[in-house]
Amino acid sequence: MSTNVGPVTVRALSPTDWPSLTEVLSQSFNAPPAGWDLFRDRLGDENVRVAWEGSRIVGGCGIYPMGQFWCGKSVPLGGIGGVGVVPDARGRGVAKALMLDVLRSLHERGFPVAGLYPATQRVYRSVGYEQSGERLQYQAPLASLTGFRQEVEVIPVEPLDVRVRDLFAARYRPVHGNLDRSEAIWGRITQPYVGRRFAWLLGDDGYVVLHHQPAEGPHWELEVVDLHAPSPATARSLLALLASHRSMCEKVRWFGAPADPLLGLFPEPTWSVTQAQRWMLRIVDFAAAIAARGWPEGARGEVHLSIDDPQLLQNHGDVVLTVEGGVGSVRPGGQGDLRLTARALGPLFSGYFSSSTLVSLGLAEGSGRALTTADRLFAAPTPWMREMY
Repeated sequence: MSTNVGPVTVRALSPTDWPSLTEVLSQSFNAPPAGWDLFRDRLGDENVRVAWEGSRIVGGCGIYPMGQFWCGKSVPLGGIGGVGVVPDARGRGVAKALMLDVLRSLHERGFPVAGLYPATQRVYRSVGYEQSGERLQYQAPLASLTGFRQEVEVIPVEPLDVRVRDLFAARYRPVHGNLDRSEAIWGRITQPYVGRRFAWLLGDDGYVVLHHQPAEGPHWELEVVDLHAPSPATARSLLALLASHRSMCEKVRWFGAPADPLLGLFPEPTWSVTQAQRWMLRIVDFAAAIAARGWPEGARGEVHLSIDDPQLLQNHGDVVLTVEGGVGSVRPGGQGDLRLTARALGPLFSGYFSSSTLVSLGLAEGSGRALTTADRLFAAPTPWMREMY
């Protein structure tokens, strides 16, 4: 199927579209065509959308079908990546047309939530996305980690080793906002578009995946792509392994939690935050998203919502949200005590912004018991993830 928004038509990729779309994406991201071939192979043509103006391809994007964990349960997520528009067609609604088409497609396919990393927020906010979680990159000089030693066995393995995935599954299921990785996301972690990845198992319970990054001068920089170090001995062994690279590396970078436990082992506060990104969510089907997610233990309550979402009519209108016994449900009706815009749904769902904060941002209206109940039901740790998609 195709979507028409003004002069722009969006449809699924056909094989004959690919050479032109590759040029669009290569120009948009300053990335060589070979990397886009891998992008296409990972997603499949059914997950690549192409925007046309007349007989010319002017933009495109990809969809990563995967999941995201919310209070321990995986909710289907359509992750949007590789959004590119040729420079001479920007500002004419091409990206907005792509996003509206993707939302329609995700709803038809049963994905209740869409997510992305924005290069610009304005166009995504215009179709209901809002900041809903964090991706933080830390950096530290390796010379500051020389006091650690290996306390568990450290075994080199291929990044594709099944034991890495098993350990990931054991660790990340309860982490609020982390991805339930698809094959395409695992491919980004283990087989990069440029360079190589190296992996080690850390004792019986941990692992790390590393990437070497070019740097000025004779040294190179060390990047931790993925890690799991749940025990003190494993975490100290990880830091020792990182420090062993210091003859050719000056610094190590990694993405971690807002309150990253690894920092608690540093002998001195030599680390710094070098990137602070906020990813965005768009709730495609509010009732389905509420039914699929998990809830904090003991969460119980009812709140009457009025949702203003003219772009996705399945969300629009007055509903009653009920949470009891670890299950959430939405039914039509109610008094509309808490009024929400489409943009409010993502951060409310993730717990990144409370309903009270959404009121202060002008994305919601309400007071009293409705706000108190919504704040309590959606209260959660700060949602975050390591991965870029």
